[in-house]
Amino acid sequence: MPSTLLTPDSPARQRSEDLLEQFPKLAEVPGFPQARVLVEYVLGRRSGELDVSGRATDGSFVAAEVVAGLPHEILIVDDAQGLQSRLLSEIAPVRTYNDRIDEAHTVAEVADRPSPIDDLAAFASDRDEVWAIVNAPKATHALAETIAAVQAHVSTVIVIGRSDSMSRAVNKELARGYARVDVSPGVGKHRMIIGSRPLSSPSLPSYPRRGTIDHPATGALQVRAHGACFSGIKSDEGSTALLTALAAETQSAEAQPAETQPAEAVLGSPKSVLDLGCGNGWLLSAAMQVTAAKNGTGVDVSKAAVASARETAEANGLEVETILADATDVQALSGGYDLILLNPPFHQGTTIETDTAAGLMATASKLLAPEGQVFTVYNSHLDYRATLERTIGPSEQLARTSKFTVVRSLRRV
Repeated sequence: MPSTLLTPDSPARQRSEDLLEQFPKLAEVPGFPQARVLVEYVLGRRSGELDVSGRATDGSFVAAEVVAGLPHEILIVDDAQGLQSRLLSEIAPVRTYNDRIDEAHTVAEVADRPSPIDDLAAFASDRDEVWAIVNAPKATHALAETIAAVQAHVSTVIVIGRSDSMSRAVNKELARGYARVDVSPGVGKHRMIIGSRPLSSPSLPSYPRRGTIDHPATGALQVRAHGACFSGIKSDEGSTALLTALAAETQSAEAQPAETQPAEAVLGSPKSVLDLGCGNGWLLSAAMQVTAAKNGTGVDVSKAAVASARETAEANGLEVETILADATDVQALSGGYDLILLNPPFHQGTTIETDTAAGLMATASKLLAPEGQVFTVYNSHLDYRATLERTIGPSEQLARTSKFTVVRSLRRV
């Protein structure tokens, strides 16, 4: 595939190269190829050398006064490294939105001029021609909610991502809000899918999504999920395994007098439950019902997850505190929880990574009450028990299958 949208003698290409040369260190940062494509696209559209699809206009007439200032403002969604925000802010006013708070911090550090917004649903602009750049999310629902939030204020939506991960679902979601959908040429490993000509009567979905999750220990619980929330309105297998083990331990403790059990085996009735990485909030709500805990707290790095967990709890008549924070940052949280739930992620994209899990365990060890317990579920092949023993304290395997293991850890005295 070509390495650029523009021809070698293109004035827009020269302007693009001049801009990129001002930031030589950025060329080595992941995400630079996508940022470069976007710079070329904006400058090529502005000069009239590229049409809306990112293809050469081949000398066809383009009114200079119409395209010269395009776009009047750019909204950039989920720019993980901040490169797009930094470079495009040299061309037009930029506003940014990141679902993940850690990525929002990165954008703030890298890009010195863009204006961040906290709530995409509240986005509005008084500019005539506003473009939105959306970094292709893993979940189609995340894209659908983004389009639904901005369609009334955005004339063009540019979804950019790796060519091999851009499915027809992207075209479908754009077509709900825009009359024209174009697929750009591939540039390296990347391409854009572009929606333009906003529909006056779009067929946009509403969020949060609503559903139920049924478990023998709780019956059917209501679930709410915003588009970018991991697992949506479903329970992932790990959370189900953790709740099953928690329910079994709770029932065992209730059925047998505490004085006949070893002290370390008594779950008791925790007053407070903390879910580090709460996702849609189903596990937190279910754990509160199973243990009869009165106080629940969910922490997540994702704005969509925090909103989902809060709305899931409300739908089930529960009151929880939700905290938008990196759960591996113990400085952002305060402790004293009787029961802490861990279902750590183990993938970063397609790569297995264990640093996040280790960070969550370290946080749990700091936030655990003196008589508290941590229930952790993890993929069995990762064998985290030794890490739990070392980080938190004595740990006991409660359940194990070929896929998942559940371990209970006690605070080291």
